[in-house]
Amino acid sequence: MAPARVIATDLGFAEGPVWTTDGRLLVTSISHSVIYQIDADGSHVVAETGGGPNGMTEGADGTLYVTQNGGIYGMGDRSPNQAPPGIQAIAGGAVRYLAQGLDAPNDCCFGPDGRLYFTDPRGPAQPSSLRPGRVYAMPVDGAPVLLAEGPAFANGIAFGPDATRLYVAETFGQRVLVYPVRDGGLGEPEEFCRTEPGFPDGLCFDAEGRLYVAATLGQEVQLFDATGQLVDRLSCGEESMPTNCCFGGPERRTLFVTDSRGERVLAFDLEAAGLPLFPFR
Repeated sequence: MAPARVIATDLGFAEGPVWTTDGRLLVTSISHSVIYQIDADGSHVVAETGGGPNGMTEGADGTLYVTQNGGIYGMGDRSPNQAPPGIQAIAGGAVRYLAQGLDAPNDCCFGPDGRLYFTDPRGPAQPSSLRPGRVYAMPVDGAPVLLAEGPAFANGIAFGPDATRLYVAETFGQRVLVYPVRDGGLGEPEEFCRTEPGFPDGLCFDAEGRLYVAATLGQEVQLFDATGQLVDRLSCGEESMPTNCCFGGPERRTLFVTDSRGERVLAFDLEAAGLPLFPFR
């Protein structure tokens, strides 16, 4: 496998990579309070969100949906540009809130029912201030509904090939949980896999059903098969801190990884293709 390529730098605390349906790579920057577009000749700002834009996904009409954590990044540092925590929608560079009154939303994805699912770890990544993490779902024209509470820093979130199973990174548990989806709610979770070393952050799947987990302090992306067994490690380099990942590029065979400590985006050229996200399956 080819080593990682560095495709963008100077992005601040990078997160939330999205490969859009019109062929663009976008990432959030929590510390810069913006969304960047990554091009062959560099990066440029496409939206100013304020606060700390964290996870991000794309809707069917090209609208971007962002989990706005209010400005928290790292171990409790804050962006100089404050904004209320909540869920933001971005179209044509214009930013509006769909929901507020949340603690510190972290990551998001669409589900097969058209709702936006998202995590709220409820504060910075500090065990001393930890409260039970939460998982929500909301229609884009409605209010958030609390589906689950309990994970120790609920973080990355993704649906795999089986749309009746929702995967959530429990960062301080060093594991990924899987919830059964039942009648619009969630059943009791089970442990799917453990990230050792490292702490699980953002998640994505390939078309063969393998799970890719950004393992922050492990300095790598860990790859698990459909049974939760570790099958590969993609090194992001010394002193890196991978926070999230997504597939994109021609035939969706490039894995893009945000490295927040290096303030950069890495790319791995893979044989596997990414699993299309909802609402595009």
